Amino acid sequence: MTQFVAFLGGINVGGHRVTMDRLRAKFVDLGYENVATFIASGNVIFTSSGSSTAIEKRIERHLADQLGWPVPTFVRRAAEVLAIVEFAARKPFGKIPDGHTHMIALTQTAIDASRRAEIAKHSTAHDRFHVHGREVHWLIGGKMSDSPITLPKLAKLIGRNTTRNITSLTRLADQL
Repeated sequence: MTQFVAFLGGINVGGHRVTMDRLRAKFVDLGYENVATFIASGNVIFTSSGSSTAIEKRIERHLADQLGWPVPTFVRRAAEVLAIVEFAARKPFGKIPDGHTHMIALTQTAIDASRRAEIAKHSTAHDRFHVHGREVHWLIGGKMSDSPITLPKLAKLIGRNTTRNITSLTRLADQL
């Protein structure tokens, strides 16, 4: 059995409210074990056997059927989550000034060279990007609401994704 984390897009935003008790129950229904949620924004820790990709698809289908709306799902092994946090700790942007925001956009597949080049073109003094595997580290000069890059614009740039703040990811990693 392997420990995984499912990062669910759109949970408890935009009118898609789900209690964490209900969300945990949906994962138990799928036969996953040691199910726990982390903050009420669609982070679910669980153990299972199988591949991340198969688990991702299974969760997406089940949640869409059970909740009545599509739930973009991005699954990482616990070791991968720890590696994301470790990479961020190596400061890919250098020292981050107070008041800046470091977000991580998780995608389902690795980002190819042409997409990387396109992402690099969108780096500015205000918004900087660093692609690492299936994640895009995004440094914002201020809060997310200060950025001209909205989440829909980010999705057009990098593809289907869900974002988490590095502070939350670090706290989640401490639970693994």
